[in-house]
Amino acid sequence: MKRTDRKPRLVSERRVLTTMRLRRSLRDELQAVAARSRRSVSEIAQELLEEGLRMRLCPGIYFADEPSGRTSKVSGTGLGVWEVLADFRRDGDLERLRRTFSHLSQTQLTAALMYYRRYPDEIQRQVDANAAWTAETVEQAFPGLVRVFPGG
Repeated sequence: MKRTDRKPRLVSERRVLTTMRLRRSLRDELQAVAARSRRSVSEIAQELLEEGLRMRLCPGIYFADEPSGRTSKVSGTGLGVWEVLADFRRDGDLERLRRTFSHLSQTQLTAALMYYRRYPDEIQRQVDANAAWTAETVEQAFPGLVRVFPGG
């Protein structure tokens, strides 16, 4: 399966040459991560810098690897921001959001909302990608994982 959710906007964004002095141990760790993921040190450093800035701008958000790529999550929950806000982005019903996710604190909901307001296109892409998965597409991608029975 192709990883299609990896920050596509970065591909088209113009890059600028930047030189940085790093501690040797930090450079070594970047190289190790790059080697494990078969990506360049530059790609890894850019991803880490971007995620670090996003976490600073939206406290209560962290990033994790998922089968579809890196994704923003609400701290303390394991839930992707897109999972929490999939319905909210359609209707903006804050009360329904609070009822649906009553186990989340106000701080966790606020973190998800802050992130969504800053990065709505990313959340929309993730919601759309999830909506594209049907029992049939799962069966095609992962034969034997699910059984599809015709309605009747």
